[in-house]
Amino acid sequence: MTRTPPAEAVEAVQVPTATAQAVALARPWRRLLAFLIDAAILTLATGALWGRLIAALASRMSSGAYGRALGHTVGPYLIVLIATIMLAITYYWLLTGYWGTTIGKRALGTWVVTADGGSRVSLRRSFIRALVFVLGGEVIPLFFFADNLWLTRDRRRQALHDKAAGTVVARMPPGQQPDHDQPAVQ
Repeated sequence: MTRTPPAEAVEAVQVPTATAQAVALARPWRRLLAFLIDAAILTLATGALWGRLIAALASRMSSGAYGRALGHTVGPYLIVLIATIMLAITYYWLLTGYWGTTIGKRALGTWVVTADGGSRVSLRRSFIRALVFVLGGEVIPLFFFADNLWLTRDRRRQALHDKAAGTVVARMPPGQQPDHDQPAVQ
């Protein structure tokens, strides 16, 4: 009977390909902190739009016509929501596609690489990953929690948006090998 090492000791996963290499995976806490940094950046970028919308709603609500205030705010709300979603998709897509990392991930020393070899992520994979992550989280908030909780039980620490795009989040840039003293899961 073999003993399985605790999750904290597992740092690298053997990736099944013809040129199999171990990929040092990022721990969930790094991914969470990176997300919080990216969310703060996106909040600052869209804050003026949301602030103006909230100020307009508050102004209309102060007049006492609550139903009318809400009715006049639905259209602008949808416009701001769509602009926010488009900006978030573009942020995650282009930064991951061109740099292999977002600002938050870079700050935490993590990169998005292909699950089938640890190489650089294409713009296509990056777009799929961003689309599933942002639309899933923005349109269906419960999906956001399911998506990110999934990685805590997944052997390769893939969230659902990683599985859709065929990616993993690694501790080193694409193409670099992990240290030989790190254990690998077969």
